[in-house]
Amino acid sequence: MNIKKTFPRLLTLFLLLVTFGVTAQAQENLKINRIFEKYGKQKGATMVVLSGKALHNYRLDKYRSITIQYDRAILDDIQQCLETDKKQAYRIKEVISNGIISSGYYQLPEQENHKNRYILFKIGNDGAATLIYMEGGQDSEELINRLFIKKE
Repeated sequence: MNIKKTFPRLLTLFLLLVTFGVTAQAQENLKINRIFEKYGKQKGATMVVLSGKALHNYRLDKYRSITIQYDRAILDDIQQCLETDKKQAYRIKEVISNGIISSGYYQLPEQENHKNRYILFKIGNDGAATLIYMEGGQDSEELINRLFIKKE
């Protein structure tokens, strides 16, 4: 084995792995990611992950949502994650009912990639909890209006 040829290749591979790891961590540094990982494949949960062309018209780069039927332990887990992540948010709109967050909108600081990041949460009338994470370049009000407000 020729060490002069192998060392630069190993160094390059190492740097790529470190760079990828830092980038992935920067995007996934939120507590709510634990909810997606822990409950995303659980029976009774519906998880949607979109990227690429599917989001092009909304100028989003990433969209993750999970809807989970009412379960007190899961709801407590989500509430704890939201409480932690909202400490990073600079724009917060939420409704608290009976001491728990029943709906919330959180705009997080941009990451190094200059992309806006949002967390949305709502407990429906049927008790199902929906948690959404979005990342993209559009202004929050315009984005929320495009996604959630029906045109007449």
